[in-house]
Amino acid sequence: MSELTDKLRAMGADMDGAMNRLMNSEELYATCFGYFMDDPAFAALGSALDSKDYTAAFEAAHSLKGVAGNLGLTRLYELSGQLAEPLRHGQPGDADLSGLYAVLVEERDNLKPLVEK
Repeated sequence: MSELTDKLRAMGADMDGAMNRLMNSEELYATCFGYFMDDPAFAALGSALDSKDYTAAFEAAHSLKGVAGNLGLTRLYELSGQLAEPLRHGQPGDADLSGLYAVLVEERDNLKPLVEK
């Protein structure tokens, strides 16, 4: 395994599942991981939450959840899901969306240094 996948596995990522989905290509995984760390859906989610555009926020959160799941990034997958579910029907109720978003971005920022240059 590569240094990236070893570090992610140690951080709780489901690397077995991710490698299975990506044809066991560590190079492909590293490329997808790098793109995901800069995915515009993170910023789109924040903007949509700020403007209370819950449809756009749901779409961004759902997109992030799907990619995080495919990459085996368990914590980002869980956080994205926690954001997507209350937004699913456009009525977030009393969910702490801004707090969840802050934790999601912090978690992503903790992973960014792993991007191979």
